[in-house]
Amino acid sequence: MAGIGFELRKLLDKDNFMGDIRAYLYAALLSSGPWLLSITCLGVLTALSATSGAEQDGEIFRTTVVYVFAYSLIFVGIFQLVLTRFLADRLYLKDDQALLSAFVACSILVLLGGLFVGLAVFHSGPLPWLYKAMAIVLFDVVCLLWLTMIMLSAVKDYNNIVVGFAVGAILSVAGVWALEPLFGLYGRIAGYTLGLVVSVFWFLAIILSEFDQHTQLKFDVLSYFKKYWDLALIGFVYNLAIWADKFVFWLAPSARTIVVPLTVHDFYEGPVFLSYLSIVPALAVFMVKIETGFYEHYRRYYQCIIEKRPLATLLEEKEGMAGMLKASIREMFIIQGGITALCVVFAPEILTVCGLSPTQVPLLRISCIGSFLQALMSLTVTILFYFDLRQRVLSVAFCYLILNAGLTQLSLWLGFPFYGFGYAYACFFSLMLGFYLLVQTVQDLEFITFARQPI
Repeated sequence: MAGIGFELRKLLDKDNFMGDIRAYLYAALLSSGPWLLSITCLGVLTALSATSGAEQDGEIFRTTVVYVFAYSLIFVGIFQLVLTRFLADRLYLKDDQALLSAFVACSILVLLGGLFVGLAVFHSGPLPWLYKAMAIVLFDVVCLLWLTMIMLSAVKDYNNIVVGFAVGAILSVAGVWALEPLFGLYGRIAGYTLGLVVSVFWFLAIILSEFDQHTQLKFDVLSYFKKYWDLALIGFVYNLAIWADKFVFWLAPSARTIVVPLTVHDFYEGPVFLSYLSIVPALAVFMVKIETGFYEHYRRYYQCIIEKRPLATLLEEKEGMAGMLKASIREMFIIQGGITALCVVFAPEILTVCGLSPTQVPLLRISCIGSFLQALMSLTVTILFYFDLRQRVLSVAFCYLILNAGLTQLSLWLGFPFYGFGYAYACFFSLMLGFYLLVQTVQDLEFITFARQPI
């Protein structure tokens, strides 16, 4: 997340309540922006469809959006980490001219590849080809939105980013409201896509104004896919792991096919997606703490090596880094633990407000706990990335994928009282593995730092 820390620190340094609120708001949007935008839009549109009586069209549309987000995350995951590493290296070398060129090159690859992936996802079934074509366009737009989020992390104009998200959300709802009476299901997806397109172009305008446009298009970033193939694999495996439990339930006998290829699991999906909303504060706190306090110690530690400082100074900075990590984890436990506890206690009321069944209360409770564990796992994975321990991150990603798919399948066989336990235990065991690797890394940091150098 090159660059965001500097701006967050400026806001936090103001030492006032509004500065803190703005810092956490920006962190929440940069970590969860597209996701929050879509959940907000879908919530409003679901309420509108309930009053309009177009429930069948509403189900097709909502499931299409879920599929678009699921497959776009998995697909773009192949590019995200590699592009991030390329941009970070070029920023370190002060080669700003290569940034925009790399982004454009990846955008071309993602848009072209997205057409084929979208076609593979939506080509089958009796849905009209016009609707399928519009779903593929939506897929490409969301893929491009994920890529723009990487560039936006290095942009300083966060007020404009917030406005871009807000305008996109409002136009999505307004577009559906205006076009659905005229064009039915086509109007729904067209109106929703319109809002996302506006957000994407808004963000592209910010990116173009921030970075040097007078550069030739080069595909230098492609060499990084060979050099850092494990980053591409991590992005794919980790995002696939996040959706593994949902895929297992979509393939279960108890799943319901709305229309091929769109399948839902009514009992499982709602509570799990609600539990994801509960961890947005944790993601925001995590980003602020890691990009401010932890990064300062991290940078000073490696600066000591470059400047050939004494070993005692190096170990002192390492202790400061470890202390900041402990403080960040403790704060996440306090804030997110409190939010998760409230969600567990008030699960019946939350489900009532959302129009879900009281029988889903145990599933919501265990899913909230699982989401909390997943947020902690994300913290450990990100810190391992800071130390460039890609193989360790890859082992956590594969562990999460195998356990989430396997234990979720086991919970299906055991019956609905066990739904959600597969996801929660997968997060728990993967967190334990990640935490063990992180503790081992911090303890042996000076050895790892020097022993891994190519001599």
